[in-house]
Parts: sequence; structure tokens; C-alpha cells
Amino acid sequence: MIEAASHETSYDAIVICGDFTTLGSTSFVSDFLARIKTRILAVPGNCDHPDTVAVLEQANASVHNMRVSLQGWTFFGFGGGLPSDSGMPFEIEEDIVERSLRAIAISEGIMVTHTPAYGMNDVSRGGKSLGSEGILRVAKEFKPVLALSGHVHESRGKVLTMDTTFVNPGPAKNGRYASIRIGEVVDVQFHEVELKKNKPTMF
Repeated sequence: MIEAASHETSYDAIVICGDFTTLGSTSFVSDFLARIKTRILAVPGNCDHPDTVAVLEQANASVHNMRVSLQGWTFFGFGGGLPSDSGMPFEIEEDIVERSLRAIAISEGIMVTHTPAYGMNDVSRGGKSLGSEGILRVAKEFKPVLALSGHVHESRGKVLTMDTTFVNPGPAKNGRYASIRIGEVVDVQFHEVELKKNKPTMF
């Protein structure tokens, strides 16, 4: 779906907020990145192997634990998820996430995380907020113009505060994404495409 969207419309960049795979291989990530011609900026998700960071860096696509300048904007980000009972492959203690993100944050930049800020597009099916209070503190301190996150698939949406527009574009695996234009205001449009389903193999 991302590959098709990148060919249909001219974007300055495609931002991916993690979970390239669900416990899949880094070779899939590498092959996927090679097929996309538009500039990609990304962080890994909690379902991605930690080695995904190196794959993103090799493809000049990583914004994990670093700043990246593009089209006059500075992106900064941090991937992975918070520790959970599920024990996913890329989970990081919240104090490390907050400390690392604060070290690279810049005022009025664009923040990219896998885990959402607490209270911002982070409510699970069970009604529990799965966001990070540490990420929220960084957002309040540095006031990014735009904060992008994923992780909580069922909490797709936009939250506009006085200083920051928080966006969860929804899972690409379900054909969901958002297009964002930053000008005097942050214009967010949500999209959904019907994905072709492979016919089941019959034995």
C-alpha cells in the first residue's frame, strides 16, 4: 500500500512510525525500503527486531534517536515500545525513551515515535491509554509542530493542542494512512484504500 501511494502522489517524504513487520525479518525491511523511491523517514516499532535500526540507517531512512533535516524542517524521533507483558522484541524502559528523546528534541520540529504520547491517540480496545508520559513531557517542553506515532492501531486520529498536532495515521497493513501538509496550519487528511487479498491456497 505504501509503495502504491508513493507512486500515485508526489510527497516530500513518507514517514513510517514503526512495525514494518510483526516479528518478521530485517531482510523484508531492507527489500521494502529498496522499492520505495520517495524519501523515507522512519523509526522501528515494538514488533520489529532491534537490528531494524541498522537497516534503516543503511538506507538513510532512520530518524530513531537522531535528528534529520528535510525541506526546512527538523525531524527527531525514537522507536520501539514500552515494556509489556507480551515481551515484544523491541521494548525500552520509559526513562531511557524520555532521556534519549529529550537529548535530540528541538523546538517546533517534527517528532516521530512509535509509542504515542500519553493521552494522544493512545486508547486501546479495552479503553486503556497505552501512551508514554515521558514522550508527553518532551512534547510539552519542546512543542513540536507535528507529532506522529503509531502502535495503537485502533486509535487512529488527530488531537490538536495549543502547540502540537498529534497524529496516528492508522495501520498501513489495513490500507490506512494520512497525508499531511504543513503551512500556516497543519492540514491532516486521512485515507483508506482497499487492499487486494490473496486467494487462499487450496490443498
